[in-house]
Amino acid sequence: MSESETKCFPAWAEQERSGDLAWIAENLFLFWPMAQQGYREFGRGAIVVDTTSGPAGQGHPFGYFTQEMLERLGDEGTQRLIREYDPSFEFVATLLKTQNRVSSYRLGVNPSQPSIESG
Repeated sequence: MSESETKCFPAWAEQERSGDLAWIAENLFLFWPMAQQGYREFGRGAIVVDTTSGPAGQGHPFGYFTQEMLERLGDEGTQRLIREYDPSFEFVATLLKTQNRVSSYRLGVNPSQPSIESG
């Protein structure tokens, strides 16, 4: 994201995005293998995390959803990310949030040492 693109987002949105990416990085050891297996078995899709539910302090429910399943969200940005990612080193994470909000990220991973390279 260029500096000019970053400036058009309010501070709260940038703070939320930074928090999302940090949280995804903490859980990469779960998400990356699931994304790889999901792609092999079902094709294009995304890791979907319901951040609105789950026992306090025990995480949130998540799973691999296919591109077709995610079309129901009606979020064109998410669909674009799913169409464009390279499954050899990228995956898409979609976070379902309160107030019917959705945040999706296309993330690059170093397959030999999984860690997020870009958001």
